[in-house]
Amino acid sequence: MVLDRNINTLENKKFVECEGNTAVRTVLCGSAVFRPSGLNVAGKITVVTLSAGSWTALPATPLTDRNAISMQNLSGIEVKVNYDNTESGYVGMVVANGSERFYDITDNVILYAKAASGMPTVTVEEIS
Repeated sequence: MVLDRNINTLENKKFVECEGNTAVRTVLCGSAVFRPSGLNVAGKITVVTLSAGSWTALPATPLTDRNAISMQNLSGIEVKVNYDNTESGYVGMVVANGSERFYDITDNVILYAKAASGMPTVTVEEIS
């Protein structure tokens, strides 16, 4: 259906012709950016060694344009994740042994992990 050019009101501005069809116009306003989620560009697997004494970035260098991350803990030791590496205690979301956490998160946000004890390793998967 061709867009009726006789409509001369704001109603006309709601529509656009797209490949011979009439479609509702959508606009991103301000600084909004459209980014598809899921694996579109690349994936990266990193094994990260944690400590009980300090927070460790997951991973040290994020995948460029990351839109999701998961952390798998098969270490035998409980770990916690947090967004604040200045937190002095063992405070955060628990990732128990044998479990995994998933986040829709960009490479602009750093995720940190700390072990309950010892120096366990966890596996981090990122997708962009």
